[in-house]
Amino acid sequence: MKKVLIPLSIIVLCVIFYKFQNSIEIVSGVAIFLFGMFIMEDGFKMLSGGFLETMMKKVTGNTFTSIIFGAFSTTIMQSSTLVSLFSISFVSAGIISLLQGVGIIFGSNLGNSTGAWIIAIIGNKANISSFALPIIAFGVIFLFQKTKSIKGAGYILAGIGFIFLGIAYIKLGFNSYQDSFDLTKYSVDGIKGMAIFAFIGLVATLIMQSTHATLVLIMAALSINQITLDNAMALTIGAQLGSSITTGLGAINASIDGKRLAVAHIVFNLITALVAVILSKQIIFVVELIASLVGINDLNLKLAVFHTLFNMLGIALMLPILSKFVYYLTKFISRKKQDYINNPIYLDESKIDYANASIDAIKNETKHLYDNALGIIVHSIGFDRGQIRSFEPIESLAKDKMILKDDIDIDTLYDEKIKSLSNAIMEFTAKAKIHMNNEDQMKEVFRLQISAKNIVEATKHMRLVQKNLQKYSLSAHQSLSNEYDHMRITMAYLLRGIEELRIASSDDNLSILRKIAKFKASFKYDDLDILNKIDWLISQKSISISEGTSMLNDLSFMRSIALKLVEAIEYLYDVEI
Repeated sequence: MKKVLIPLSIIVLCVIFYKFQNSIEIVSGVAIFLFGMFIMEDGFKMLSGGFLETMMKKVTGNTFTSIIFGAFSTTIMQSSTLVSLFSISFVSAGIISLLQGVGIIFGSNLGNSTGAWIIAIIGNKANISSFALPIIAFGVIFLFQKTKSIKGAGYILAGIGFIFLGIAYIKLGFNSYQDSFDLTKYSVDGIKGMAIFAFIGLVATLIMQSTHATLVLIMAALSINQITLDNAMALTIGAQLGSSITTGLGAINASIDGKRLAVAHIVFNLITALVAVILSKQIIFVVELIASLVGINDLNLKLAVFHTLFNMLGIALMLPILSKFVYYLTKFISRKKQDYINNPIYLDESKIDYANASIDAIKNETKHLYDNALGIIVHSIGFDRGQIRSFEPIESLAKDKMILKDDIDIDTLYDEKIKSLSNAIMEFTAKAKIHMNNEDQMKEVFRLQISAKNIVEATKHMRLVQKNLQKYSLSAHQSLSNEYDHMRITMAYLLRGIEELRIASSDDNLSILRKIAKFKASFKYDDLDILNKIDWLISQKSISISEGTSMLNDLSFMRSIALKLVEAIEYLYDVEI
């Protein structure tokens, strides 16, 4: 798509610059404004240093605080798209719930209104470009510094300067059009006009990928009476809807919960837009009433009032039905079971720029990898997950060998559920580590990498022992069958202990860790122990020499599987067993 859009954009710009020379200031102003937005966002990313991630986890305990956080963070960063994508990342990583994410999205829309106020206020300053140039100069000086925080501040300052400069050029461009071109003759009254101009605002935002850029254009045209206040309000509605579609495009590669949140953003803005268009006369009446009460005469400030009311209306409409809204999102946007098992759930590109978010994603995906490995290992030793997680004695469950008789294609299961997922984790981790400068973060990622490696190796070894476990446990040779049943039972107890740890509260950890350590000790036999045991069985004629050789290898593999799984869990859950 980019290969087509870039040449097409260049051709369109060349035509505009050649045939409509008066538009050079407007188009160039938009370009400068967007450039300022992009580098300002980069600055906030550099300065976040995990602060936003930590704050998001702490202050989004309920819907109200989620909305407040969304509004506050958008007010600070002046980018609802950035905050929305950040929320999608955290929902995808399972750090915050979908309900909390929706609350942040609602607040982000409200926080976006502060941008309308800022543009309305500074857009009326005749000498805005004189502020822009010194700010850019200071920002560039900071950019040459090596300290990350100073460099991040430089990006923010330069971004603000370019935003101011872009606004100045856009205003200059519309002033040049004032006498030669009149947009008011294209104005359409009523709901039809609102719908047409809302669509224009939506398209403009999709093209520029910035609500703020669209607002700058709207307010520049409104300030010289090129459009009416009604038209400007409709354009603003469309711009807000366009921003949610932009966020939706950014969530294409997100997990299923990330996609649900993106859809929630679009539905929220769509419902609000429809209601605002239908109730346009009543809303305009309220805007004029508020303006008269507080003494606002400027059209751009009236538009800022409308922008705020518009977003508050959306929140008021959705809050009473929020729980049901999230329920139906979960119900109708569901993942295919096979995709859930085999494909990455938590890894999406929007997390990579944020160290804490990417670490949480890697951790959750490694847990997903363990779940897949658990399914393969449990099935290979003749149990199912429900039995491992039950309270039934393992010895009793081991007597029922129906599952053990299943024809398991363990090589295919390994390739589909383990290898592909492990490769995805490795690729994501390599990209994420580039954005990590903190030593503790690097250590955490290394621990997770070791955990994933051990899970993969444990599953590989199960591939080597599975056929013999099946063959000899089902053997009519009782002594041999008993030995292999003992391997199965010991491994099942270890896996049950690990599952208890994974679902237990921290208060119960100590007793469970002792239990796992006890099962782990069952596998701490050395090669001499194995040889002595097999020699004794052969001397008693309980097993043949060939069966003894197989048992020698299989006991070594089972020991390796157990110890690697325990080590993986130690790193994954930060415990010592």
